[in-house]
Amino acid sequence: MANLSAGAPPRRTQAQRRAATKNVVLEATIDCLVQDGYHRLTTGRVADRAGVSRGAQLHQYPTRQQLVVAAIEHLTELRAAELRAAADRLPSGADRTTAVLDLLWSQFSGRLFQAGVELLAAGRTDAALREALVPFERQLRRINRGVLAQLFGPEVTEHPDYREIVGLVVNAIYGAALLRVVQPNLNLNPQRDLLERMVRMLLG
Repeated sequence: MANLSAGAPPRRTQAQRRAATKNVVLEATIDCLVQDGYHRLTTGRVADRAGVSRGAQLHQYPTRQQLVVAAIEHLTELRAAELRAAADRLPSGADRTTAVLDLLWSQFSGRLFQAGVELLAAGRTDAALREALVPFERQLRRINRGVLAQLFGPEVTEHPDYREIVGLVVNAIYGAALLRVVQPNLNLNPQRDLLERMVRMLLG
């Protein structure tokens, strides 16, 4: 008799199944946060969207706050990995600055940005959520500093005012992206061009 299991994939370990469940739960949390908002997000709704039992979801993340913070951390790590990989493909010389700025603009229009804005708005009046976000914000700043340094490269990061200038750039892009939330058709090309000229003038 032929071995029916010869071509079957190996069974996943318990750790692999747990990791897969965690991943779909966190992705579903981000989807719920972006589409429905923080105040309509429930652990039950996340479990339903993820296609897992509520017991499995609650076993890993007992509260809504733990769930959303873990989901944002998860997406932040994925984004950081993507940016680090993109750094290896960036051009050198003057074209690198343009490419980095284009990359940063694109990052402030995706799911992480939308989810982050939703949480910050909710945290203004939710003290418990705001407190839960504090350590995450610190971690995010550390990650961003490392990723930005890798993106711009040593020629730029050696500038004595690098951190202040890049901080100003990121804040400017973030502010412009917030305007896009309420004015999605807003033309930001003039601001993008001006920002690029400013960076080239200040960082060389």
